[in-house]
Amino acid sequence: MSMYRLLAAAAALALATPALPVLAQDTLDIAGRSEAARAAEETGRLMVDVQNATAIAQQQYAGMTENAVTAGYMGAIAMPGEALGVWDTVIVGRRGEAEDAPFVALAEYEIAGGEITGEVIHTLADAPLLDGRASAMAQARLFAPRAVIAAGNTGFCVGDGAQGSTVVFSTIVLPPREDGSFDAYVLNGPIEPGAIPLGKHFRVSFDAFGIDGEPTLLTDTCEVVTWDPAADTAMNVYVTEYAGGSAPNEIHAFVSSLLPMSLGVVTGDEIWPMAGGMIAPPVPAAEAGYVSGE
Repeated sequence: MSMYRLLAAAAALALATPALPVLAQDTLDIAGRSEAARAAEETGRLMVDVQNATAIAQQQYAGMTENAVTAGYMGAIAMPGEALGVWDTVIVGRRGEAEDAPFVALAEYEIAGGEITGEVIHTLADAPLLDGRASAMAQARLFAPRAVIAAGNTGFCVGDGAQGSTVVFSTIVLPPREDGSFDAYVLNGPIEPGAIPLGKHFRVSFDAFGIDGEPTLLTDTCEVVTWDPAADTAMNVYVTEYAGGSAPNEIHAFVSSLLPMSLGVVTGDEIWPMAGGMIAPPVPAAEAGYVSGE
């Protein structure tokens, strides 16, 4: 169930206090859920940063090569640079089609503040091999979608909830943690102006040895948030029910950052107000004017 609420709901979400909902939850539970929300917020923000850096690099690479993308092109990866706010971004390629074909850097970009501050483009023959963490991330771009399909998650939402066999994947690979582990997100698409799927998005975890465990379905819904890109929707709130957890997850934070409106995530009898990827404390859903099933 999902719905739009206009200004009245937006005001209620913004002004209602989080004091009352704690009557139904003990303090430790509230603290734990708030911590989970903060972690989701942080991960969602990192997803946006990586997506922005790789999109800028790929657009630049396509322009510099006059859209004659080199054979073996495999997308892009991004890792934080040495300076704060700088992203070292690599256009990934492979030499050959064999399963053991090496991953190489077709181009390297330094991106800061949404601008390209450094660029090096290589020919496929001279492109340097990727190693270490960059190689692991490049491999994750290839293997994460395969892992989702191999796990049997082939029924994705198409149109009005119908199941289809053709799926548009978008893969975001996050930078490795200090121990070398990292996550890749396989997003159900297409994500485009005026329409963003809320559901069928997966997390695939990796460690130093490869895929770690089964893919995790983070949002199991066929909802698609749609809007008129030409309309002013800043005062609207899109409300969605989430039965998969007691707090919003990183997909909600990521989607919220892309929406031109606020997002309300309902967990039980509470609603979590969100805007621009930020998650506010939960408030009673009834006080915010939301009744399940309406």
